[in-house]
Amino acid sequence: MNSRIRKAERHLKSVDPTLADVMQHHGPCTLMLDPRPHFHTLVWAIINQQLSVKAAQTIEARLQARLDTGLFQPEHFHRVHARTLRSCGLSGAKIRYIREIVRRLRAGELDLEQLETLDDERASALLMDLPGVGRWTADMLLMFSLGRMDVLPIGDLALRKSIRLHYRLSVDAGHEVYLALAEAWRPYRTIASWYYWAAVD
Repeated sequence: MNSRIRKAERHLKSVDPTLADVMQHHGPCTLMLDPRPHFHTLVWAIINQQLSVKAAQTIEARLQARLDTGLFQPEHFHRVHARTLRSCGLSGAKIRYIREIVRRLRAGELDLEQLETLDDERASALLMDLPGVGRWTADMLLMFSLGRMDVLPIGDLALRKSIRLHYRLSVDAGHEVYLALAEAWRPYRTIASWYYWAAVD
C-alpha cells in the first residue's frame, strides 16, 4: 500500500501545482498506515456523522473507555444497555443503526469481509443498504478501511471548505464544480482528499 501511495503522490504533484504545494507542507500521506477492521471503521463513521471532529472524538473515547476496548467489535454492542451507550453521547438513532448492523452480522445476513471482493460501486451499494449508512459513511469505509484509491467524499463539509479556500472557489459553488476540479486527480482522488483534510486540521 505504501508504494501505491508514493506513486499516487508523484502523479498528483505532476498534474496539480496547488495540490503539489499542499503535499509539500502536509506529507507524506499516512492513509492505511494502521488500518482498522471494517466493523470498527463503520462504527467510527456512524459516530462521526453530522458532528464536529472534536465532538466525535469525545464520544468515541467515552465508548472505548466504557466498553474497555480500542477496537469496536460486534459483541461490544450486543448486550450493553442502550442507556449506557446514550450516556457516552450516542444518539438513539445511531444506537439503532449500530445494533441493527450487529444483528445482521450475528444472523449471517451481512459479511463485511465480502467488501474486499467488490468494486467501489458495489461495495458502496452494499454499505448504503445498511441502516443509517449514506454515501459519506460508505466513502469513509472505502477510504480508511478498504484502502480504495479513487474516492472523493464530496459530501464532506471540511473537504469542500479546504478545496474552496485553496482554489478560491465561490462559497456557493455546487458539487459539480468540485467534481470537475477533481477530475485531474483521478485515479487517486482518495489521496488528494487526505491532503486537503490535512490542510485544515
